[in-house]
Amino acid sequence: MIGDMDGDASRRDGTVLTFSPAARVLVLVVPATLGVLLGLALPVIAGWLVDAGVPVLGVVWKTARRVDEWWKVGVQAAILGAVGVAASVAIIRRSARITVGSGEVRLRTGDVEVVLARPEVAAVFLRGDELVILDRESRQLFAGEPQAGAAVLERAFRDHGYPWRAGDPFADLYQRWVPESGQLPVAVEAVLAARSVALRKKAEKETAELRTSLEKLGYVVRDDGGHQLWRPLVRS
Repeated sequence: MIGDMDGDASRRDGTVLTFSPAARVLVLVVPATLGVLLGLALPVIAGWLVDAGVPVLGVVWKTARRVDEWWKVGVQAAILGAVGVAASVAIIRRSARITVGSGEVRLRTGDVEVVLARPEVAAVFLRGDELVILDRESRQLFAGEPQAGAAVLERAFRDHGYPWRAGDPFADLYQRWVPESGQLPVAVEAVLAARSVALRKKAEKETAELRTSLEKLGYVVRDDGGHQLWRPLVRS
């Protein structure tokens, strides 16, 4: 996600990394605007498609076509606009506002703030859209979507002396978890099996707790699509 570096933040207080003005407009305005426009246009589009004899859309489009009075169209537009607002809120709450200082890093995601002291941090890198921070035993201290973009993140962390990496330094060590493969201790297998269930249920809190349990057993796990990938901890 495109982001910005707060130019008013001093090196003593830290560099604040958040949405750029353009990205802020995209996040705050575009979803709601698209929702309203879709709500206004949907009856017209539906009518055209039904008249054109498009059968695949069926009752959904016939229902939308019945929204032909101005107040019904307005209500529909308001509902879809509210859905857009909810999408904006979700984007903001799941993305991290980051303050990088010479002594610590603060990462605020929604109402949760993680504070990491500089000596704890052994590697900082991007994994897809996620910013990942590892400690000296390769434990995952943080993984989340940042509000700032890649170039801004790299510059800020390097300027403050953090060990920025081009990618995951331990990527080659990961293996796909295969239940009862015999590669892992029984206790680790049990935690991965429980975490697999938690992932299917989308139980985020339980999933995070089981990740911590695995690290206590000497292993790291990350998710790749619907699969869990594991590796042993590595002391740097």
